[in-house]
Amino acid sequence: MARTAKKQHPVTLPIFLITLFTLAFTSCKKDQESQPTPQVTTVLISGKEYPATTIGSQVWTITNYDGPDGLLYKSGTEKPEYGRYYTFDEARAVPIPSGWRLPTLQDYVTLAESQGVVFTDHRATGQEAIKKLTSTTNWRTIHGTNTSGFNAHPAGYSFQNSAPLDGDISEFWLADGNTISIQEAASGKAHSIIFYTTNSPDYRFNLRFVKNAQ
Repeated sequence: MARTAKKQHPVTLPIFLITLFTLAFTSCKKDQESQPTPQVTTVLISGKEYPATTIGSQVWTITNYDGPDGLLYKSGTEKPEYGRYYTFDEARAVPIPSGWRLPTLQDYVTLAESQGVVFTDHRATGQEAIKKLTSTTNWRTIHGTNTSGFNAHPAGYSFQNSAPLDGDISEFWLADGNTISIQEAASGKAHSIIFYTTNSPDYRFNLRFVKNAQ
């Protein structure tokens, strides 16, 4: 005997549910439309053009510096978005244009706070808003949204010229020889921002540059 398919009855939603769904969809669409698209310019550093964008009251380079003297990631052809890794002395020696600077701790606090990150004693732990600063690729567990345009990749760092281990840490030099580290939380649910006292010639980190918006 042939199997008889069970007749499916159409589902009719109450009017108030249809209205709620419509309002929710419209609200989400408006939120997406209200997100500003980062406007990208360029800055010439060591003979190469680097993309930069305005984030809040600042203008940031949005790719890692990869000029002379730095240590390459592996052979240099894998993950070029990681740029190169520099000692602090090398970082200070980069000839950047007038008005630009190696960022301070406060520069990074200002950047993060513009995206809704809240600091307690210069530390932001397990906050969803940090995803706005991080790239949508390369993170081991927690991919960012990069809605800010800053696009921090988890390039890791090098100690005593060792090969960098990537995937869960994005760390940059500060102007005083310390660092800012954006890290995946051990829980695998959110990122944290930690400032480290580093200032050691044994370490190499990535570089970004900043200036005040006009």
